[in-house]
Amino acid sequence: MEAHSTEVTLEVKPPVAEPVAAPFSQYGQENWKIRRRRLPWTIGKYVTLEAMRAFILCILLVSVLYCAMVTFQTIRSGIQFAFIWPFLIKTFAYPLFFSLPLALLAGVTLTYGRMSADLEVAALRCHGASHLQMLGPVMVLALACGGLGYYLNGWVIPEIHFEKNNLQQYIIRQLESLGSGVNRTILLPEGSGSLFVGQYDGTDLQRVQIDMHRELQSTFIPQVRGQLPQQLPETVTLLALEGRIEITPDQRGVNLHLKGVEILVPEHISGTSSGTDSFIQKFSISESITIPLSFQGRRRKLKDLPAPGLNGRIDELEKRIAIDPGKPELGKELRIALGERHRRNAFTLSGLTFPLLGAALCFMASFSSRLVPFFMSTIIVLVTFYPLLMVGEYLARSTDTPPVLALAIPNAALLLITALFLQRAVRR
Repeated sequence: MEAHSTEVTLEVKPPVAEPVAAPFSQYGQENWKIRRRRLPWTIGKYVTLEAMRAFILCILLVSVLYCAMVTFQTIRSGIQFAFIWPFLIKTFAYPLFFSLPLALLAGVTLTYGRMSADLEVAALRCHGASHLQMLGPVMVLALACGGLGYYLNGWVIPEIHFEKNNLQQYIIRQLESLGSGVNRTILLPEGSGSLFVGQYDGTDLQRVQIDMHRELQSTFIPQVRGQLPQQLPETVTLLALEGRIEITPDQRGVNLHLKGVEILVPEHISGTSSGTDSFIQKFSISESITIPLSFQGRRRKLKDLPAPGLNGRIDELEKRIAIDPGKPELGKELRIALGERHRRNAFTLSGLTFPLLGAALCFMASFSSRLVPFFMSTIIVLVTFYPLLMVGEYLARSTDTPPVLALAIPNAALLLITALFLQRAVRR
C-alpha cells in the first residue's frame, strides 16, 4: 500500500501593533483633526467652573452691598421702602458695568493662583500645554463678559441711571397713600427741601414743617412778598398748624394748602466773638397760602440715553456742525457725546483686559498663596485703568484729542502690561 502524506504549511503573520497615542507634548505636530480631538477639554471645563464660582459670588456681593447702600440713603431721605422696592430690583443690576470685569478678574486670579500654588500650572506646562491653551477658558469667559457688558452699558444701565435720578413718581405715590400716623418726613423733588408732618390722616395734615431751599422759595414767596424781608437766606423754615394735600389732575404735581403759617428766617449776627451767632425772625401769615410742588420728569442727559438714542444724538450734532461749523459749543457737545460712547466701550473692553491681565500675572510667577495674585492684579487695575480713564475723559472733553484714542488709553495700558507678563512667563 502506498502511504500519502499531507504537508500543512502555517503562515505566521507578525502581530499588528496598535496605534500608540501621541504624547501630549506632540499635539502641536499632529494634523488638525487629531489636535482638535485630543485637546484637554476637561482642563478647560475645570478652569471655567472654578472661575465661575468666584465670579458669581463677587457679583452677588457687590450688587447686594450697593442695593443696601441705595436703600439706606433713599429711606433716610424720606421715601418709604414700600414705594421704591420695584426700583431697587432694577438697581441690583446697576453696578454690573464695573463689577463684571472686577468679578471676572477675581475669579480668574483665584483659580489660576491656586493652580500655580499647587504646581498644577507647572504640571500642565511639563506635559506640553502652552500658555495659549491655558488661556482658552479665560478668553471664552472674557468674550461672554464683554458681550454682556456691551448690552448692559448700552441699554440697561442708562435706563436705571435715569430712573435713579428721577424718583418723583415715587414721591407722588407716597403723598397719595399717606394713610394715618404721626411724625412723617418726605423728601421734596429735586432737592428743594423736606416736608415734616406731625400728624396726618389721608390728605389732611397737622403740625406741618417745611424746610425750603431757594428753588422752593420762589414758588410761594410772591404770595407773601410784602410781609417778608427783601433778602432771604439759602434755607427758610415754614410752620403751619394744619394743611391739606391736593394732587394735580395730571399726576405731576402737588398743591399744599396751608393755614396758620409762620415763616422762620435765620439772621446771622456779624462782629461777635464767635462769628457764628444768629437769631430767628418769625413772620406770621394771616391768610391761607398754597405752595405748588412741581414733579415734572427730568430730561434725559447723555448718560441716560440708550445706545440708539446716543448714536442718534451724535448723528444730529454732526449734521448741525456740517450745516453751521462756526458754533464752538456744538463741537464741544459732540466731543462730550463721543466721549460718553467710548467711555461705555472702555468699560465693555475691560471685561476682556482685566481677566487676561490676571491670568498673565499668575503665569509669570509662582505664588505660594492664591490671594497674592488677586490682590496684586486688583492693585494694578485700580492704579492703572481708572486713573487713565479719568484722564481719557478729560482729554476727550476738553482737548482736540480724538475721543476714541483718549478712551482707548486705559485698556491699551493693561494690554501692554499683559504682554510684558506673558513674555516673561514664556521665557521662563
